[in-house]
Amino acid sequence: MNMDSKDLLMINATIIAGFLILLTISSFSQTEFPNRSIFVTIAVTIVIIFSLSCFMYLTDENKFGIVLSKMGFISIIFFMIFVGMVNVINIIDPTIWSEVPGASKIAMNNDTSSRK
Repeated sequence: MNMDSKDLLMINATIIAGFLILLTISSFSQTEFPNRSIFVTIAVTIVIIFSLSCFMYLTDENKFGIVLSKMGFISIIFFMIFVGMVNVINIIDPTIWSEVPGASKIAMNNDTSSRK
């Protein structure tokens, strides 16, 4: 399948918009992903990858743009697995994070870690 730069730009723009909506929704819900700083950092990095890919398409560097798009998709997959695992663990046993050094910074926000 041969895709036009315009098609690839539309795909990336849709993904960027989706991630920005995801960031907006997540900023209102502590239960979805308690530590927003980790969540936001990873999501913004993925948006930057897709944005760089868009710039490559705009400058007719389609091969590098495709590489960046693939990196973005792989990042999304790993990010969603990470978020899913953290949420499932929080549902099953939220106290597990206190047993692993440093893990509470990832899985809990400041309010949650101060409550015992």
